[in-house]
Amino acid sequence: MASTFRYLRGKTSRLMGWALLLWIFSGCGLELPSKPPDLLHKFNVLEVGRGPAHLLTADFNMDGNADLVSANAKNSTLSVMLGKGDGTFQKTLTFSVATEPTTVVTNDINRDGIPDLIANSRGTDQLTVLLGNGNGSFSKLPSVQTGRVPLAVIPADFNADGKLDLAVTLTFDKVEIFLGTGDGFFRRGETYLTGSRSLSGVAEDFDRDGKIDLALATSSSNASSIRFYRGHGDGTFAKSVQIAHGLVPLALIKKDMNNDSRPDLVFAAGQGDNLYMLLSRENGTFEKEIAFSGGGGPIALVADHFNTDSLVDVAVANSRSSNFSLVLRRADGSFHYPTRDYVIDGGTPLAITSGDYNTDGMMDIAVASNAKNTVEIYLQRRVFQ
Repeated sequence: MASTFRYLRGKTSRLMGWALLLWIFSGCGLELPSKPPDLLHKFNVLEVGRGPAHLLTADFNMDGNADLVSANAKNSTLSVMLGKGDGTFQKTLTFSVATEPTTVVTNDINRDGIPDLIANSRGTDQLTVLLGNGNGSFSKLPSVQTGRVPLAVIPADFNADGKLDLAVTLTFDKVEIFLGTGDGFFRRGETYLTGSRSLSGVAEDFDRDGKIDLALATSSSNASSIRFYRGHGDGTFAKSVQIAHGLVPLALIKKDMNNDSRPDLVFAAGQGDNLYMLLSRENGTFEKEIAFSGGGGPIALVADHFNTDSLVDVAVANSRSSNFSLVLRRADGSFHYPTRDYVIDGGTPLAITSGDYNTDGMMDIAVASNAKNTVEIYLQRRVFQ
């Protein structure tokens, strides 16, 4: 009875709050903020392995059409979906990997011009390396042993030798560097303390000194921040510098958000269900974070052009509210609120990506339901409404 009373009291308070807002706006002759246009429609649903935890888009069979891959944590597989260029996909290809993959990344590991794949294994402390054959199939190489419970995998050339290297974060507050030999194999480099668990990170030459730096979203509640490691250009890094303290950053991406040709940062936070944008400065530092809103439990995000203006927008998968939010930009660069939300059938979306899946020149969205083992394809509408 007491819990019911608290629920009703909270619901009544929210209704009174909306009523007060309506009264204020109507009394001032103002209109309530409206949602942005409904730009997307669900076009296709694809079955994948159990527990899809991460999605990415690339052209794996080199036919000019956007393909998808899903890392499926519950049955330790990767699902590869080859696009036909019309929003539909060929029969899903399944590749077994080591236990509990929650991250998959793509890059040209062996320098043959064909996209390859690397997946983590939370269950067996290793990475699975799959070299692309150029037709959508892959060849598995010997695994790369890591420290305990690898999380994020961040590919980049950290020692400037023209060969792909990896940064791998670990559950127990570390990041390991693996230097590539250029043929799909890696040797262990230095290990650095992160002070907190890191589920996500990006690599970029943020200070434009010709050396690749590393940024990690560290998310433990008592030591959370974005941690920057400036690269020395030889595969080693300086001691980290922290910003965005206490915001519990979970998913971190890089994107030029203000058209100044410099990569900025956007992250989803476990603190207050907020999203944040960090605009970069010329010297590799960042301005104070700008907060904006998505849905409940933002866990994965992607930044891209989802309408016809020149500004980059954000789409975020919300694990707790079982939807994804499309957050458009206003003409002044701020973020539109309220957002346009799209409910995911089956709920628990943990992964989201974007690509032009029907080759019409407009960016579409793919989002995974971890509970229902599906990937939903949302295409942009040709006529906005």
